[in-house]
Amino acid sequence: MACAGRQLSLVLALAVAALAAAGCGGGSTTQRSVGHGGGSAGRGPPGGGEMSRYPTLAVPSHVVPRRIRIPILTYRRVHVYATELTKSQPDLTIEPPAFKAEMAALHRAGYRTITQRQLFAALYQGAALPPRPVIVSVDDGYVDDVTQILPVLKRYGMRATFYVITGRMHEAGFLRPSQIQMLERSGMDVGAHTRTHANLPALDPATLRSEVDGSRRDLERVLGHPVYWFAYPYGAFDARVVDQVRKAGFLLAVTTRGGVLATTAAPLEIPRIHVGRTATATSVLSLAGGAG
Repeated sequence: MACAGRQLSLVLALAVAALAAAGCGGGSTTQRSVGHGGGSAGRGPPGGGEMSRYPTLAVPSHVVPRRIRIPILTYRRVHVYATELTKSQPDLTIEPPAFKAEMAALHRAGYRTITQRQLFAALYQGAALPPRPVIVSVDDGYVDDVTQILPVLKRYGMRATFYVITGRMHEAGFLRPSQIQMLERSGMDVGAHTRTHANLPALDPATLRSEVDGSRRDLERVLGHPVYWFAYPYGAFDARVVDQVRKAGFLLAVTTRGGVLATTAAPLEIPRIHVGRTATATSVLSLAGGAG
């Protein structure tokens, strides 16, 4: 009986150990693979990434003056305008076939889309950029970002920066938190575009802080890591707004001023190039080349 008892105890111990191993390994894998509406700062981004993929960035104490030529193309909507749920200004909506043709033209011409981290490294560390670098930026956070824009970018092996209005993450026609996470998992950059797309220079200090700092915190809860990139609604800013953007912890911010030069002298006032509804593949190539 003693022998039988020892055998039974051994079998039970092995069974408990097997269940414990399955519960820890399987449970944690499932949890990492499920995208939820929010992450928490200090944890890896939902979907299984590690914080090592998102190292902390900071402007160095000694900044070497640099000017980087980088055309940043600005889009807002890629949609069939006639079917938009909420009508935008016509010039802000690009028809899907036109967008596809523009990205295909950039790809064929040898342009290489770069990330915000690459631009940051080029400005502050003198890192080399690929030949013919370009940034594709998309404002506002419409659902078009994942239904129309992302598939085209993936087809051509391109990246983009998506600036999200965080107060609209639960409105019809705008990105949900899980879709914002999808963009990042696909290799895209995600930046803040305030909470409500407010005209920042017109705000009182408390509201300005909520719009700027709050939008960063909103995205950090979704993505699980620091967010360093910002775009001004309407391109509107002044010295007080820039100071708030800096205090919030953003490192690069883009405007709607035309131009192709990013500088260490004004990293929070980087110019961009508007791509309007009448743009063609040919005209976008011209814009990326500095014309217009």
